[in-house]
Amino acid sequence: MKKYYRLIAGAVLTLIAIIWICFLTLHEPDDTASEEIRDAVTAQLNETKQKIENSVTKIAEQTTPEPTSVEPEVTSEPEPTTDELTPTPTPLVAPDYIKFDYIIANVNDKMNVREGAGQNKKVVGTLPANGYGKVIERGNEWFKIKSGNITGYVSTQYILKDTEAVNKIRELGALKVKVIGNDVNVRREPNTTCEVRLQAKQGTTYDYYPEYSTQLFYAVMIDNEISYISTTYAEVAISLETAYK
Repeated sequence: MKKYYRLIAGAVLTLIAIIWICFLTLHEPDDTASEEIRDAVTAQLNETKQKIENSVTKIAEQTTPEPTSVEPEVTSEPEPTTDELTPTPTPLVAPDYIKFDYIIANVNDKMNVREGAGQNKKVVGTLPANGYGKVIERGNEWFKIKSGNITGYVSTQYILKDTEAVNKIRELGALKVKVIGNDVNVRREPNTTCEVRLQAKQGTTYDYYPEYSTQLFYAVMIDNEISYISTTYAEVAISLETAYK
C-alpha cells in the first residue's frame, strides 16, 4: 500500500511543479525576483512533499492488512469396522435365584405325602428319593404338590425347591421340554416376530433352561445355543419318578 501512496504523491508534486514552471515561464519577473520566487517555490514544494510523505506513512501504518483466507483442515473420518456394523449380541446371564414350579425329594429312601399340612395328617402317598412333584401351593413349612396321581402336602425339611431343585434335576440329566404340537416353530428370541430357527416334530425333547424362560416361552438348548418354544405347544418333561400309594 505504501508503494501506491508514494507513487500518487510523487505524481501530484510533479504536476504542481510543472504548473508552477509554466506559470513562471509566462510571467517571468526580473532575475532577482525570479530567484527569490524559485527559492520560495522550492521550499514550499519540499515542505508539501514532506507533509504528503508523513501523511502517506501514517495512513499506511493505520491500515489493517486484509486477512488471508485459511483453508480449514479436513480430517477424514475412520471407516466403520465390522464390529460397529454388526453389534455383538448380549450374552445371556443366568440369575442367582430361579423360582421353579417343581420340587425334588431330598431323602435317602422315601418320604410321606400327607393329606394336610401337618405331621399328624393322613399319609396319602409316598415320594421316592429324587422323585419330583409340581408345586400347587407354597408355605413356610409345607408345600402342596401333585406328583403322578397323588395330590398332597410334603414337608419343606425334606425337599429341594427352586434353584436347588433345578440344579439337582439338571445334574440327573432329567430336565427336559417336550414338543406336543406338530412342526412347532423354534425361535431365536422369546417372541413371535423374530427369526424361526427350525421346526420341531411332535414328541421331540430338548434340555430345559427355566432361568432363561418366560411365561410364554420355554428356553431350550439346541446345538449349544439357547432357543425358544411357545408354552402352548410344549410342556416340561422331567424324567424322574413320581409319588405312589
